[in-house]
Amino acid sequence: MLEGLLANADQAMVNAFTGGFRVAQTQVAINRAITEPAAAAAALESAQIVALAILVREQLEPAQFDVIYRPFATILPGPGHQPMPPVDRQIAAFLRVLPTLTGPAEAEIAAVARVLSELPKPVAQTGALGAVGMGAATLNPAANYAGAWKEVIATANQSGRTHSFRAMQDSAEQAAPHDGLGIVGFAGVAAGGIFMRDVLPIEKVLLLYEPFAAAVPYESLQ
Repeated sequence: MLEGLLANADQAMVNAFTGGFRVAQTQVAINRAITEPAAAAAALESAQIVALAILVREQLEPAQFDVIYRPFATILPGPGHQPMPPVDRQIAAFLRVLPTLTGPAEAEIAAVARVLSELPKPVAQTGALGAVGMGAATLNPAANYAGAWKEVIATANQSGRTHSFRAMQDSAEQAAPHDGLGIVGFAGVAAGGIFMRDVLPIEKVLLLYEPFAAAVPYESLQ
C-alpha cells in the first residue's frame, strides 16, 4: 500500500528514510537500546516503515495509519491517542468484536496465527521498501510467542489469579468464530494477555494480541 503512495511523496525524504544519514541516526539510537542484531534490524525496519507512513499520512485512512504505526503506538502515542481503559472494559470490547470477525479479516487473523505457530521462512523483499532491512526474517516469532504465553501462565499462577485467568480465556474462546479457520485458541491467548496486562511488559501483551492487531487494533479496545 505504501509503495504506491510513496511515488507522490517528497523523494528526498523517502530516500532519507530508506538510506543515508537519517537511517544511520535511527540505527545508532536503536543500537543503544537493543544489542541483539536480528532484533535491532527488525526494529530499524519497523521504524523506517513507520517514518514512510508518516510521510504519506494525509493519503491514508486513519485506520490504515493506525495499523502501520502500531509498533510505536504504546510507547509513543500517535494522533488521536486515548488513554488505555480499565482491563475489564478492554476485555469486554474484545469479546464484543470477536463474533463479528468474518471474511478477509478472519482469514488474516488465521494467517498471522499460523506464522506464530510455525518456524519462520526466509522472505525476499523488492521495490522501494526493499531497501529496508532484512533482519526480521532471522527472528523466530513462534518461539517468542510461545515464550510470552508461558510467562503469562506462570505469572497468573504466581499471582493467584489462575481461576479468573482461565475464565477470561474460556470466554474469548467461546466468543470467537468456530468455523474451522483456527482462531479460537488464539482468541483465548489474546484475552489472557489483556487480562494480565498490569503485571506484564506491554511488549508481551502486544505480541500475544498480534493475530488480531490489524482487524482490531489493540489501541481501539475502548
